[in-house]
Amino acid sequence: MMKKLLLFASIIFLASCHESLEDRAARESKEYTEKKCPATIDEFTIIDSITFDKATKTVHSYFSLRGNADTVGVLKDDNVRPALIDELKRNTNNRVYKDAGFCFAYTYYSASRKGKVLYETTLSTKDYE
Repeated sequence: MMKKLLLFASIIFLASCHESLEDRAARESKEYTEKKCPATIDEFTIIDSITFDKATKTVHSYFSLRGNADTVGVLKDDNVRPALIDELKRNTNNRVYKDAGFCFAYTYYSASRKGKVLYETTLSTKDYE
């Protein structure tokens, strides 16, 4: 009887600890931002933060561009968007989120003119499947 009670209590405990995929995405985005951001990606790009919007199921990455890339019009949709789609398709780190149909948004800001958006786009399943 005691073993059954312990087994039942363990099942209830484990079930209550289950984290939804949306909660996991929010937690992982927050943890990544707190531990690793800002971080230099290359000589022109800094990742500032990653957020997750539960309502739209969107993982949103925010970047700052500096140097030659910090110019309006340098990033054009016809070359940046295909590169982002290709990277998202190849990146296995986001597989669980892609399998769940999440969207991925990217916003690039000017490092020299705070608040100035240089490029932004959102990719959905129709883009990366």
